[in-house]
Amino acid sequence: MASNVFQMFVAKTQLLTLSENVATISCPNSYIASLNQQRYHSFFKSALDNQTKSDIIVNFIIQDPIPSSDNLQNAPLFTFTPPKPISNSNLHPKYTFDNLIVGNSNNFAFAAAQGIVQKPGISYNPFFIWGGVGVGKTHLMQAIGHELLRNNPSLKIRYFPAETFGNELISSLKGKTINQFKDKYRQLDCILVDDIQFIAGKEYIQEEFFHTFNALHMAGKQVILTSDRKPSDIDKLEDRLVSRFMGGLTVDIQPPDYEMRSAIIMQKASEKGIDIDLDAVQFLADHLQSNTRDIEGKIQEISVKSLSQGLTHVDKSFVENYFSPQSNSSTNIFPSGEKLTPRHLISVCARHFNVKTGELTGNSRKKELVSARHITAYLLLTETNLPLKEVGHLLGGRDHTSIMHARDKVTADLTTNHTIRQLINQIKSDL
Repeated sequence: MASNVFQMFVAKTQLLTLSENVATISCPNSYIASLNQQRYHSFFKSALDNQTKSDIIVNFIIQDPIPSSDNLQNAPLFTFTPPKPISNSNLHPKYTFDNLIVGNSNNFAFAAAQGIVQKPGISYNPFFIWGGVGVGKTHLMQAIGHELLRNNPSLKIRYFPAETFGNELISSLKGKTINQFKDKYRQLDCILVDDIQFIAGKEYIQEEFFHTFNALHMAGKQVILTSDRKPSDIDKLEDRLVSRFMGGLTVDIQPPDYEMRSAIIMQKASEKGIDIDLDAVQFLADHLQSNTRDIEGKIQEISVKSLSQGLTHVDKSFVENYFSPQSNSSTNIFPSGEKLTPRHLISVCARHFNVKTGELTGNSRKKELVSARHITAYLLLTETNLPLKEVGHLLGGRDHTSIMHARDKVTADLTTNHTIRQLINQIKSDL
């Protein structure tokens, strides 16, 4: 059983009674009770059968945990010890395998991560994870780091964004400490580099990272990288780096499917101290079809609203009321007001201009593509309220001044060009 499933559905149960070959197991809410009965019944039964040497009938009930005592039947069925936070590796203590939800969208990446944990530097090296915003790339990467340190605390592991690498390199050049900079990174046993696409187009930073990568890789050290796109699609990334990055295993993580969204909603609600009905979980999973980060934000909204009303139990009617178009919530999740995602907006714009999404976010300076890109940037700013930097990132890594220029140009065109106004209104109607 995966550790995240164990933590979510098993570790929160208690064995209340065990008599006449019948075991009664308490679950903190209806959702966990239902999932344990439907999916993990055999796990519980097997564990109890092995312990009692009997054929046990397992019943799940909904009941708050009983405080621990000397009575073993009131103790948790299974125990779990979380990893100790690591202070010198830059790893976030919450990004572990224990609270990583695994589903169809990231199952292959998770399986590969387990291989790295067993044989770091050998199984998959480098390990390149790519996917959209908020799908869990950083969580998975840091979870590998935590697990490696749990297995071998003496390992020298460091997590850092690619932008940090570049900034430190520049500082070392100014301070004439380049040798110390090189030693800092090349003596590590494993590097976890987030958003590697940010070194694209920066020649000297790419050159230094290339040599750092080679030094580590040739020494059998583990390299793990994340990006918002696969190596071959990163504009202005040197061919030799593309070749190195694709020399190991490249995996993508997609937005979560329905079952995975349900598990995420339940986990995040539990972390916020909220008991949520199965119907409410299903309702949210049906309507929150973006990424893990957005789902967490919505659960945060729900928890704040419910706790402000003195509620720790959330049902479907509460969720429907809170996110209805008539509510005061900043956003709602009904079809008439479903939250717009940047990826969907870019896709709609590409369809309107009859171009591929990759062309719209690429480097081509063809007049028709530049115009389409300007309008897409304008809509990303006005319809999703993204900051300039994030819009530039989505549209091929352009800087904020380019996005400002696009916004200002389209704004000016709207006052004089009826065709532009009509086109933008058509796109908005399809969002």
